[in-house]
Amino acid sequence: MIRLDWVAAWVFGVVLSFALPVAPAFYIWCVLAVAMLPLLWRWRRYRAACWAYAFYIGMAYAVCFTQLQLKQQWPLTQIEPVLVQIRVADLPQTDERRVRFEAEAQDDNGHRWRVLLSDYALREWPVGSVWKVQAKLRAPIGEVNLSGFNREAWALNNGLAGLGTIGKFREQILPAQRYGLLSTRNLISRHWQRVEQYKDGAALMRALSVGEQSALSSEAWQAFRPLGLNHLVSISGLHVSMVALWAAWLMKRAMKWWPRMPARPRIWILLTGLAAALFYALLAGFSVPTQRSVLMLFVLAWVWLGRRSSSAWYAWWLSLAAVLLFAPSAVLGAGLWLSFGLVAALIWVSALRVGEHGRAVAPWRLALRAQVAISIWSLVLLGTWFGSLPLLSPLVNVVAIPWFSWVLTPLALAASAIPWLPLQTMAAALADYTIKILIWLANYAPEFGVSAAPWPLLILAVFASMVLVWPKGSGLKPWALLMLMAFLLYRPASPLPNRARVTVWDVGQGSAMLVQTSKHNLLFDTGHLATAYMTLLPNLHAVGVNHLDALVLSHHDNDHDGGFVPVAATMKPVMILAGQPEVYPNAQKCVEQAWMWDGVLFEWLTANTTELDDDNEQSCVLRVLAGGQSILVTGDLGQKGEQALLARYGASLMSQILILGHHGSTSSSSGGFLNTVAPDYAVASSGYANQYRHPTAAVQSRVRAHEIKLLRTDYSGGMVFELGGNDEIFAGYLNKTKPYWQRKPFAENK
Repeated sequence: MIRLDWVAAWVFGVVLSFALPVAPAFYIWCVLAVAMLPLLWRWRRYRAACWAYAFYIGMAYAVCFTQLQLKQQWPLTQIEPVLVQIRVADLPQTDERRVRFEAEAQDDNGHRWRVLLSDYALREWPVGSVWKVQAKLRAPIGEVNLSGFNREAWALNNGLAGLGTIGKFREQILPAQRYGLLSTRNLISRHWQRVEQYKDGAALMRALSVGEQSALSSEAWQAFRPLGLNHLVSISGLHVSMVALWAAWLMKRAMKWWPRMPARPRIWILLTGLAAALFYALLAGFSVPTQRSVLMLFVLAWVWLGRRSSSAWYAWWLSLAAVLLFAPSAVLGAGLWLSFGLVAALIWVSALRVGEHGRAVAPWRLALRAQVAISIWSLVLLGTWFGSLPLLSPLVNVVAIPWFSWVLTPLALAASAIPWLPLQTMAAALADYTIKILIWLANYAPEFGVSAAPWPLLILAVFASMVLVWPKGSGLKPWALLMLMAFLLYRPASPLPNRARVTVWDVGQGSAMLVQTSKHNLLFDTGHLATAYMTLLPNLHAVGVNHLDALVLSHHDNDHDGGFVPVAATMKPVMILAGQPEVYPNAQKCVEQAWMWDGVLFEWLTANTTELDDDNEQSCVLRVLAGGQSILVTGDLGQKGEQALLARYGASLMSQILILGHHGSTSSSSGGFLNTVAPDYAVASSGYANQYRHPTAAVQSRVRAHEIKLLRTDYSGGMVFELGGNDEIFAGYLNKTKPYWQRKPFAENK
């Protein structure tokens, strides 16, 4: 029997390995492991020595496994279009802009990668078909800020080696498979598409049966988030476990009618449940969450089958170790912590199933206690990972989990197995009305923003949540509640009066900048829609911003105003200003004016734009001045607009910081403009390996010629400036530590 303390130590080693700033080579780990064996043999009687060795082995295993993954990813420096052979490996996801699908790519040298490809030409890509295409592939480098979505962690967790965009050229080599699991998934999806009168409902059925989440409308996804229901739509442990339980229960009932009972009925029941879970996971695309769920079920079944005297904690630790053994990078995903964390909460509270006097606790009380435990434990997890708490989530999930698990998911599978149109129509109708109710409810669902707490406070909050759901320890619960409230209510210090803090967010190929004074917040642009949800909003919450006094939309381009709707709905700005106000409800135009907030001067600068009708040339231009130090932001203003500003304002444009126009495009940041503004720092807000090559080589040359320090979000992530103080104006990057597995350059371009 595997010792539980050794397993736990090994798990801790795997988890903490991902915090290492550097990682030694494989042979060094091996040499040290062998060198430590004599010491372990000498001190084998001491538990601490065994724990330390298990911890080291876990850390070494995770680092070596992850390094092997990193070596198999697309090279950082290779960004030119290449000819590759691809096989469509999953159901394509289609929206109004593109078709996206996972593919197995191979070059002429035989190198293979699993990549995520996008086709903006919206062409058909049958599942299983093989093509020769020209694609621009890049390493999965993403945004780096205080919080929010981390593309590199996501890629490692999902086994993706690169991202890419398919060009015009494509040549089919092999047609789609007519038989097999992929073709079956595609056929099921097409059957559901026949239900045209309930499109949203049919889309939900496709998501629950074959994992085709892209079929759901953006309105539906926007409703799931504030209600905390995303986990019910993404096939994961809950769905797989329910299918396993259903199948096991049906087998148990069926065995009563068998003429002869098997010698070991327990094995038949287990195998039926596991087979159903595995088949459902494969049908749903066998994604990383479903793989993790199936593996966990197999471990639990092994423990149960052996009738081991071990506690549920033994099965929990063993399941977690098994998951990390096959995929150590699962540590980087929120799914692992949410799934295992909530199961741990259930195990923790299950001690209450028997009362102090030996009497069984009523099922409804146990269910209530379990829901309370899950809600308390999820506070820290959700607040840390996503920066907000959907306040209605506990109440909604009490109803939604049984409805999805015991009604919608079985209906989706039954109607997929028996594609009878009336049955599918009925199932889609139920799902459609469910979505309508959720969309209506989401309009009234409040969210609570959670700031990024210091590590000591975060650790205390974790222990506090454990104490609060602990059956005993009532004397500590008031202190635990106090610690948990401190975590939830923590807010970073605001700037002092007469000072301004400027945060330039890393939002990929887009723009978003926050200006904070002691009592006011102004957001300049929002980036893309997806980036607003996954990056901008969590990071606004992380710095303690839960409302905006002003939301500025420089002009009507998707990389600047794509996130307007979710940002406006969440942050509820007092006023909305825009270069093209007719596009947005209740917006005002950025006209020439100046105002003071907390001793900080804000100025709108305008040029004579009567002849500049291009969207970029309509960009709002903002200058913020505090204590003789200023920043100038021009949106996507081109050189014509810059010349108009020079003619109107001249030397008064001088600023210590310049946000380069149009992300560092050659069409902006002319030499004369740079000479007049004369900044110490020039900031390029651009995405890594973007197709426009921003900031361009020409702009970089101009910046160097004027002896200006160039800072790039694509290289170093988000950054902070402090205006009005006596210290250095550049306060540094938001993320100052780089773990070994992160490939983002983290380098300054001088």
